[in-house]
Amino acid sequence: MADEKPPCVMCKLIRTYFILAVPILFIMYTKPEFTLLKGLALTDIFAAVIGALLVATILWKAYQEFWKPKRDAAKKNQP
Repeated sequence: MADEKPPCVMCKLIRTYFILAVPILFIMYTKPEFTLLKGLALTDIFAAVIGALLVATILWKAYQEFWKPKRDAAKKNQP
């Protein structure tokens, strides 16, 4: 088992397609009615999610650029 080769790039792409695209195509084909979503502004929800992801990305990059290097340097200097 230790000598297994990693999967090729094309195999990963095909798996990603099946995981993401096939369910979306199925939902588009069946056109189900979601009573849970009636009355909700999906555009506003999508904008809020994108905004939250932007803030999370900025915080993650700030952690990687500023806080983590200082913490790693402090660990190296300790005996």
